[in-house]
Amino acid sequence: MAERVRGVLAAKLELVLRLAGDSPHSAELLDAKARLFGDICHTFTADLRRLLTDLFTEAGTPASVEPAEAANICIALVVGLESVSDARQLFTPATDALLAGLLTSPLAECTSRVTTPGGAPPRSATHPA
Repeated sequence: MAERVRGVLAAKLELVLRLAGDSPHSAELLDAKARLFGDICHTFTADLRRLLTDLFTEAGTPASVEPAEAANICIALVVGLESVSDARQLFTPATDALLAGLLTSPLAECTSRVTTPGGAPPRSATHPA
């Protein structure tokens, strides 16, 4: 289940990083206050939140965290990563740490097959694990 959650988060992060790129119009596309596509972004995030909530409902979360809260925490993590220059390098350790606390099943079962956004395989020079 961790791999599925990580895949959803990786897709969101990669989408934003690709949109931002070197485009002079990235502020208009991504800035919360200047979004040209506000409705699309809002709908996308709502759909993503529902998908993550369903995944956490299926997987189970600790008693102190509801599945919808776990989804919101994950989205907040990715939004934070979107604003740093080394987002791709931080993605795997950040999601590993987060999911270790949010999932009731062991994380080690699926971390060996995961790649970071951009395709760096685990234990490669660009992958910290």
